[in-house]
Amino acid sequence: MTNLIQFDAAADPGNSGGPLVTMEGEVVGIVTAIYNPNQQRSFVGIGFAVPIENAASAAGLPPF
Repeated sequence: MTNLIQFDAAADPGNSGGPLVTMEGEVVGIVTAIYNPNQQRSFVGIGFAVPIENAASAAGLPPF
């Protein structure tokens, strides 16, 4: 996958599809995946989100 936002905010399995939000309340991405190098079922420090512009485009909405 390319053109993703890497983040280190808490995200656990099941958070995929949720918004990635700034401290100002702006949605900047859609949580897509978490990096999980072991069998833990919790966040280990690295997550990835699709930029909101890409998500909007895929849904047929105009870019922001």
